[in-house]
Amino acid sequence: MTEIRDIRVPPRIDHTPLSDRDTARESPKGWKFEVQGQRFDYQQSKILFNGQNLAQLIGENLTHLGANYWTTMSRRLAQYRDWATISVDDPESLGQFLALVHAFLTKIFNRIKKKFDETIDGVSFHLEDGQLLLNGVNVHAFLKIAKKKRTDKGRIFLKGLRNRLAVLQSNRSGNPNYEKIRETVNRLAEEIEAELKGYPPAVIELPPPSPKLLES
Repeated sequence: MTEIRDIRVPPRIDHTPLSDRDTARESPKGWKFEVQGQRFDYQQSKILFNGQNLAQLIGENLTHLGANYWTTMSRRLAQYRDWATISVDDPESLGQFLALVHAFLTKIFNRIKKKFDETIDGVSFHLEDGQLLLNGVNVHAFLKIAKKKRTDKGRIFLKGLRNRLAVLQSNRSGNPNYEKIRETVNRLAEEIEAELKGYPPAVIELPPPSPKLLES
């Protein structure tokens, strides 16, 4: 399985047309193409990205990596398609390649659209294997850790998660994706509220009295 940490996340760039140097390049012996330091290739009916099977990379990481990553990937994949269309002189393989690129771009675009649909007032939400993720944070996992060991940092973080859940609860109208997680959100909000009540009251330390007040 491809580890997410092994994937080099490229910087976000705008889609730019192929340069004159690229369009004038002679037909290559293979399918190798490089853009912004990222390498593409096509071997045995598979598109490779930095030596990795792109189909496997997309299949295993589409829900984990952010919209910025996939937006950049789609732009670079489109550049690879444009370059291959001009440079590769193999109609049969090119047809298979273009069909594969189209399938990948469709899958990526659908994921990007869903990512934006699963956002309310800047709070992104996603339910994965029964686990709720808010802005990439696994609420179930953190709540479980916080219950085992109560700390001041844990309380602050739980309050932040509670506030994010409140944003979802107060802005749920008009977003059909919220209905899929409504019960989970309400249950987690109740669990976090109950957990916060178990913390001792915060102690506010007052500054020491001034010498003048002591003298009086």
